[in-house]
Amino acid sequence: MIILLNGTSSSGKTTIGKKLQEKFDGVLLLYGLDTMVQTAFPEKCDYPPYDEKAIKVAMSESNGQKVAKLAISPYMYPVYEAAIHFYRMLSEKGYFLIIDEVLFDKNRIVPYFNLLSKETVYFFGIKPELDVVVKREQERRDRLSGLAAGLYNEVYNPLFTYDLTIDTGVLSPDEAADLILNYIQDIDSPQGFIRSGLDFQ
Repeated sequence: MIILLNGTSSSGKTTIGKKLQEKFDGVLLLYGLDTMVQTAFPEKCDYPPYDEKAIKVAMSESNGQKVAKLAISPYMYPVYEAAIHFYRMLSEKGYFLIIDEVLFDKNRIVPYFNLLSKETVYFFGIKPELDVVVKREQERRDRLSGLAAGLYNEVYNPLFTYDLTIDTGVLSPDEAADLILNYIQDIDSPQGFIRSGLDFQ
């Protein structure tokens, strides 16, 4: 079983993931974009000339608000895909996983559907309102300013069909985790991930 949490930066995915680990009757392994990919690259990849091998950031403003748009280098695609192979291997061996993701860029998204098509995947959208994530980002001060806003419309792709969409501006991490666990208990064959995969073909 895989619990795939998708949401923009500062949406609350990691906090929910940790709550799920606490509350789940068993062991859930928590992985994500930061732990599997971002921290693998040296800091110099944030700057020229090595930014050609990582993620380029384009800054702009919209309605007086900073917006950070990300462009992924093709050099990174195999690294992202290797992480998905790793998730599949663990799932096939009977481990239960939480994947904390920020799904944007079709070249990153499609391998999820291709490689995990035979696994049981619960697909949850973690989607507070934009002003909520912008405020959280400002309060945290450990994220690039404008990242949450820049990713918001890309991450919440209309082609995604979630099993549940969870507003963490309304629900606490405890409440969100309970909602997810109750859904998993009630639904043996989730369809959101499957439908989303078909829409991306």
